Amino acid sequence: MKKFKILLLVFLSLTLFSGCIQVNTKINLNNDGSGTLEETFLMKSSFVKMIKDFALSFDSTKKDEFKMFNEDELKDKASSYGEGVTYKSGEKFSSEDYEGYKVTYAFSDINKLKVDLSPKDKVPLGEEVENKDNKSEEGTLNFKFTKGDPSTLVIVLPNSETQKEDTSTFIEDSSATQDSAMSSEQLQYVMNMFDGMKLSLELTFKDKIKETDASYVNGSDVTLMQIDFSELIKNKQVIEDLNKSKPESLEKFKEIIGDIPGIKLETKEKITIKF
Repeated sequence: MKKFKILLLVFLSLTLFSGCIQVNTKINLNNDGSGTLEETFLMKSSFVKMIKDFALSFDSTKKDEFKMFNEDELKDKASSYGEGVTYKSGEKFSSEDYEGYKVTYAFSDINKLKVDLSPKDKVPLGEEVENKDNKSEEGTLNFKFTKGDPSTLVIVLPNSETQKEDTSTFIEDSSATQDSAMSSEQLQYVMNMFDGMKLSLELTFKDKIKETDASYVNGSDVTLMQIDFSELIKNKQVIEDLNKSKPESLEKFKEIIGDIPGIKLETKEKITIKF
């Protein structure tokens, strides 16, 4: 079974960053630095079936081996979100053509919370292929909370090298070289692959926000990332511009995409919120 899980991991790595997934992460913060982290992870039902069929090809007697909602595994993952983080609740969740789970974790100190912007570790694969101690923290948000009147939260976003990796993932294809733009056929393939993919990350403050330099604020909510790739690929000119320029930072990426609906990206390396 371990061999199967390793092969499944390889299989997923080839297709994970495509339109088959939708991830929403929401952090609810109290004025003492405690709070909850709510996460919704969805995968296209057709892709889930593909994984189950893949599993059956190895062992036809274990039809339920792969489950999108695995409560025991979600409980075990609590520690990967930081010291003192505990599992609070979880449930199966589905929407049109997608299925997955909703999970809520509780934390006592946001300074110890670890939130990875990448969705790669959210697919249930089992403990045999996990390596929690060696996870990279390059794509992890850093929080610095100070209690007071007002309380202050400083969020340090991933460094520019991580930003370069994340933005280039969208505009590169394995068959294209680093110094040449993709052909129209390759570009269309990448556009189709990302159609339907959604990623979002936001914070909700229990007390009213008094002051902040965050770019996207709505009442007590701060959005750090909201990407609806279906909206992005509707604009072929923007996709062509991304293909030609190959932006190496989120700032350049945001400059090219402009104000496309469904796209919000915090480009500052550090933001401060007083509440």
